[in-house]
Amino acid sequence: MTLPFATAAAASVIPSRSAFRILAKNTPYPPPDKSMANSLNINPEIFSTIRRSDLTFRIIVHGGAGFWRSDIKLAKVGVEEAAKEGLRVLVKGGCALDAVEAAVVAMEDDPIFNAGKGSALTCLGTVEMDAGIMDGKQLSAGAVALVRRVKNPVHLARIVMENTDHVLVAGLTAERLAKAFHLPTANPVTAKRRQALVRTTRAARRGRVPWLKRNRALLRRRPEILGHDTVGAVAVDALGNFASAASTGGMAMKLPGRIGDTPLIGSGLYSDNWSGSATVTGWGEVAVRLGLSRTVCLRMEGGMSASKAAEKCVRMASNRLRGHAGIIAIDPSGGMAAVHNTAYMPWAYASESMRSPIVHVRGKTVARLP
Repeated sequence: MTLPFATAAAASVIPSRSAFRILAKNTPYPPPDKSMANSLNINPEIFSTIRRSDLTFRIIVHGGAGFWRSDIKLAKVGVEEAAKEGLRVLVKGGCALDAVEAAVVAMEDDPIFNAGKGSALTCLGTVEMDAGIMDGKQLSAGAVALVRRVKNPVHLARIVMENTDHVLVAGLTAERLAKAFHLPTANPVTAKRRQALVRTTRAARRGRVPWLKRNRALLRRRPEILGHDTVGAVAVDALGNFASAASTGGMAMKLPGRIGDTPLIGSGLYSDNWSGSATVTGWGEVAVRLGLSRTVCLRMEGGMSASKAAEKCVRMASNRLRGHAGIIAIDPSGGMAAVHNTAYMPWAYASESMRSPIVHVRGKTVARLP
């Protein structure tokens, strides 16, 4: 491999990929690129080129591993637009963090998705939204939970990351923080969600809601009552920095105060420049118990491809907890994956060499659950 600007002296001390992984694992976080470059007697700019010489920017988004039917066409349009928003940021030289935030905002503004404007309702007919965002370069993260009137919760999650000493802020304090930073407010309750709540409430009275009574008969006959799930995005930019973001209205008919995996770093999303990025969709309690996003990243850091790591983790969700799960991921080599155990998971991806995103209604389906 030819290294741009590399001198013979520098090239002579370049570690192999396996040696580099060992070095990375034994380096304190966040990775001090300049000090590592100096210790290897390599110019920091050359060091950065070595580290990501074969990696171009790319982004993946998903619209939720829910039970889509007639509205799957609208979901395809929605994830394509979200991927375009993220791609625009990357094409202009923007960072991965900005790209995933822009992509998730696009889906929060689209009522077809269970996030922002289209959020699912609690059993009391209210909305409580969660969101999270993570920067793999510094292992910085921010999240919010139980937000009711913030138009774009992912914006608020980033404010938590960049302007507080905390990772997760919930409820009234999160709302006050949004007001202090002049974030737009909105009423996220839609007529469609109210209708879904009525149907779900009637079913619950008959003891036929699967996530409350473990009865999947209703889910097979009327899957639309469950609705759709978390939206998310993962990206890597031209400098090799990874990021992830996710947003959700949560589980339909949930108890007020319930917090799922989306704002929990390591469960709903995770990013680390040494291991890649992953975000999860599906039943939040499953992702929390298994720490799915962090588990995917650990497998990728160990050398497993994004596809194989995501597949193993989705299988784990199916086999150990019989829970619905979907995962999108990008590994350190730029490999991408979209894997789920549900009927659908609309997703889209784009990279530096593409003019527009590629869209699918399904990824790789493994260990399918009813």
